[in-house]
Amino acid sequence: MLLLNRFEPRHRHQGKYCQTKRSLKTNIEEREGMGYYTWNTFALMLLVLCCVETTISSGSPSRSEVIKNILLNYDNRISPHFDPDVPTKVKVHMYVNSFDSIRESSMDFSMNFIITQKWNDPRLKFSTGTDENLELDTKFMDRIWVPDLYFANEKEANFHNITVPNRMMHLHSDGTVRYRVRLTMTATCPMKLEKFPLDIQTCSIFIKSFVYTPDNVVFEWDDGSAVTHNRQMELSQFTIYNITFGDCHRDYEENNFTCISTSFHLQRKYAYYMLHAYLPSTLIVVISWLSFWLPTESTAARISLSSLTILTMITQRQSNSGDLPPVSYIKAIDIWTVACLLFVFAAFVEYTLVCFFSRQDCHVLTISLTGAKESIFATSSNQSPKDTDIGITNVQEGASDNPYTLDNDNVTLDVTVPNPIAKQRAKRVDVISRVVFPTLFAIFLIPYWSIYLR
Repeated sequence: MLLLNRFEPRHRHQGKYCQTKRSLKTNIEEREGMGYYTWNTFALMLLVLCCVETTISSGSPSRSEVIKNILLNYDNRISPHFDPDVPTKVKVHMYVNSFDSIRESSMDFSMNFIITQKWNDPRLKFSTGTDENLELDTKFMDRIWVPDLYFANEKEANFHNITVPNRMMHLHSDGTVRYRVRLTMTATCPMKLEKFPLDIQTCSIFIKSFVYTPDNVVFEWDDGSAVTHNRQMELSQFTIYNITFGDCHRDYEENNFTCISTSFHLQRKYAYYMLHAYLPSTLIVVISWLSFWLPTESTAARISLSSLTILTMITQRQSNSGDLPPVSYIKAIDIWTVACLLFVFAAFVEYTLVCFFSRQDCHVLTISLTGAKESIFATSSNQSPKDTDIGITNVQEGASDNPYTLDNDNVTLDVTVPNPIAKQRAKRVDVISRVVFPTLFAIFLIPYWSIYLR
């Protein structure tokens, strides 16, 4: 009993130890099982993600792959709807950056603009899973069909290549192509200069297809604002007050080609010509009237003033029409300069009439002088030099070298005595001219400005 009781605790402790060992082993096995399942779950999730990524990548090809697939069997020599015989409608939009110059001498104008063309090509449809567009490089642009657009009234044009070619092409998933290019062009502009410089000019641009008939390609202006321009653009001589656009289909050598046109209505800024043409010529005419206030006897002053104004008016006329082409019709500036020249010339003719009237009805008296040393230009004490207007027209028997004395015994003089009534008549002509000339000039101004300013 004693021995049994002695060894009983040992067996208890061994039982507890074995039980504890078994529980630890069980916990370790459970933990190893959980780790196994955790790694399996992680591997399964990684596999699923790889499959999803592969599926997405296979469903959304890259842009380069899309472009390669599009151009694989694409032929840019054939229009989009050539086989079905359905015309390709090309929408055109124009944005004017600037008007560089408008020249009357060569009848043309230069402008810098961006032209955009938009059409649909079913062969270029693609799907990327999104609605984004494809922006093509210039190398790919040359492999896409573009309309054969040209400008019918173009004289000279060039594309811009600084720093790269100024071209852009976008492809939409539905096959819509948007092609944009920037260029500078000089085009013809037949001008009507009858009202120059108070005129309004219309300069047009004609856009046509060079090869395709309307059965294959049709140009149309884009809906909405087909032609726009830079609002900050300033022209030196003109103001753009209206822009119109429309169709211009015409038959050419038994063929009909699609054609659209736009017209720029330009109103000339005539403030420059007011300061450099109208105002100077008006002052010249007014200066010519100053001779009406000069005395009749001031022959040199009046002739010099009239001659100077005539020559100045001729020079002014040449400078006003220096940059204009020689045309067969009369311009508004021609009527103005000719009228001013006639008024200046009429002032010169007026002085001729004054001289004629002042010399009219003059008497020629013959005076015989006997004896030496008689004064020819002696004046009476009862007359002032102004009242004694004697002209010696002929001296017979000769005179000495002294112009104031005579040495011969017998001398005959022909003396011209003016008529006072004729002199008053000449002065009356000047007085009337002071009123008539300004009145006639004002009468000329009223119809001139009323006709050319409307």
